[in-house]
Amino acid sequence: MRNRVVVLLVASAALLAACDIEGGDPVQHALRDAAAARQAAALKTTEEEQASAARRAAAVPAEGDELSRLIASRRQAVEDTRALLAATTDPALKGQLTGDLKAEEGRLRALEARAAAQ
Repeated sequence: MRNRVVVLLVASAALLAACDIEGGDPVQHALRDAAAARQAAALKTTEEEQASAARRAAAVPAEGDELSRLIASRRQAVEDTRALLAATTDPALKGQLTGDLKAEEGRLRALEARAAAQ
């Protein structure tokens, strides 16, 4: 009899240890985990956008005419496009970015020529 009680206690303890402490629906746990992951990704994206905006603001001259600001903006766009082109592996996207880069460099050259003529 005493062995049965001990076995019953050990089995009960093992059963309790195997139970999920948090309880609840596993689907709800998965949804909470997914929501936390999305929130972390959104926070990271926001931080990256703020850092990018700060870099762009630093590249733009504090005082100067609109043309020099536009040239600085175009230079930043060329740098960003080059960085994205170097980071991507998708051939279709690389082709599109290459075309965009050539167009952006052309616009930049035209603006620099206009600024030199003034």
